[in-house]
Amino acid sequence: MLEFAPVTIDPRPIIGICWLTFFVAWFIAVLIYGGGGRRQTTAGSIGLRVMMLAAAYLSVRYGDSIRPLGDFTNTFAAAGAILCVAGLQFAIWARVTLGRSWGMPMAQHDSPELVTSGPYRLVRHPIYTALAAMLIGTSFVFPVAAIPCAATIVYMVFAAHREESDMEQRFPGYAEYRQRSKFIIPFLL
Repeated sequence: MLEFAPVTIDPRPIIGICWLTFFVAWFIAVLIYGGGGRRQTTAGSIGLRVMMLAAAYLSVRYGDSIRPLGDFTNTFAAAGAILCVAGLQFAIWARVTLGRSWGMPMAQHDSPELVTSGPYRLVRHPIYTALAAMLIGTSFVFPVAAIPCAATIVYMVFAAHREESDMEQRFPGYAEYRQRSKFIIPFLL
């Protein structure tokens, strides 16, 4: 009787490939669609970038040294890799759907357009949703990155709330859109 050994895939490179793909996709989208409005650089936006870099550094440098759940960490890591890949796909879908309407958080466009199709039918902030999924997935694979990832997610929720009030002012139909879509978690919140 033939016995097959289970195939195991190391989730660590998957996380790295996901983040590399994310940044390459964003760069390509900027080349195709443009930079997306006038940017307002704030301490919060700089802090977000610093936290993401800290999470990446901690993951790479110390990622293998902490295994808080022992062997169960491997199951979490597999789930994290799947979550990160799903988040990446959702992020790219959202970015392509936005096209030229995209901008860094709080970017000002001369002729803004309210996008409510694609992933924007499910949630009003799908890029934040996708990034949160990628960050949670990264934390499952590299638990040492959990604190900067959590801080980044908290900042993104705060930024999404600020963007909500901005969108209310810019788009007369935004209140109706808010009623038929979720804030950041599809089908839930």
